Order: sequence, then C-alpha cells, then structure tokens
Amino acid sequence: MAEVTETVGPGRRSLAGRSQETADRLLDACQEALREQGYDQLSMRDVCRRAGLTHATAYGYFSAKQHLVAEAYRRRIDQWCQQPVTGTTPIERLSGVFTELGAIMAAEPELTVAASAAVLSRDPDVGRIRSHIGMAMSDRLAQAAGTNCTPKVLDALNIAVSGAMIQAGMNYSTYEQMAERLTSVARLLLGEN
Repeated sequence: MAEVTETVGPGRRSLAGRSQETADRLLDACQEALREQGYDQLSMRDVCRRAGLTHATAYGYFSAKQHLVAEAYRRRIDQWCQQPVTGTTPIERLSGVFTELGAIMAAEPELTVAASAAVLSRDPDVGRIRSHIGMAMSDRLAQAAGTNCTPKVLDALNIAVSGAMIQAGMNYSTYEQMAERLTSVARLLLGEN
C-alpha cells in the first residue's frame, strides 16, 4: 500500500457517540441540496432547514459545509470499499475497480464535484476524512493490484486515480472514459501493454 501521509490536527468534531439518525438527516439533506443547486449554492442554513434541525445541532456534528460534504463522500467510498474485488488477474481486478469508481462518480455527479472542492479544505475535521478516503482508496487499489505490485507502481496508480478523478470532474472526460484511461495506465505500469 502506498502510504498516505498528512499532518492533520485533531478534529473538533467526531460523529462517534452522536445520534446516527441526526447525522443521516443532515447528510441526506446535504445530498438533496447538492442535487438541486450544486456545491456553490449549498449552505448549512438550507441543509438545516431541509433536515428540520437547528444550526446549533448541525454545527455540533459538522464544522462547515466542507465537513458535511466530505463525510457524505467518505460514506460513499466506504460502501464501495466494502464490496469484494473481483477478477482473476491484476488488470481485470483493477479495471473492475476503476469501472466501479467511475459508476459511483457518475451516479452522483453533484456529490463528486462538491467532494473534489470540499476535501481540499484545511479544516482539521475535513483533513481526517481526506486521509481516511485516501487510505481506503489506496487499500482498494493494493487489493486489486495484488501482492506482486511494487510500492512504486501502487503509488503511480494512486496518483493516476487522483488526476483522472479531477479531470473527469472538470468534464475533460466522462467517468466511463476515466475508467478506460486508468485501465490503460495500469496496463502500462504493470507491463501488460
């Protein structure tokens, strides 16, 4: 696994010990708002209104809209990472992982674009989530690439995925094309042209 390193101070907020139902209401309201108006127009005030909660309650769970969006994206990535990796060869497994990732991103493009912006926040709560997402994705790539994959190749795959996600989010390619391009990169890196 390529190590994801980042200096992140302790977050101010943790969902541990908090009401799962309240967190879910906020996250659902956030995703509803994103679908309707996008990240730029997203506000904690609107999310609170949609969730039927007060600002004080919401800010007890999430420090800002970036934290809320990052958590929603983390949950999507965690759901994906719980699915088994399938395929008999490293290329088949990696291609499957890239295809799944593209499908996740295409299914909720508003969340994907919002997450691209939100995870760059310097908020320590977001920093913890960003590190978690990076490690989860790196672990999934390592699992797909197999035990014979070198750390340098895995690092290159991680960088390629990050870049491809940004390019697809900027509409330089579709999410399907992103998966195809990443499979080509994997073939090149693994010497299976």
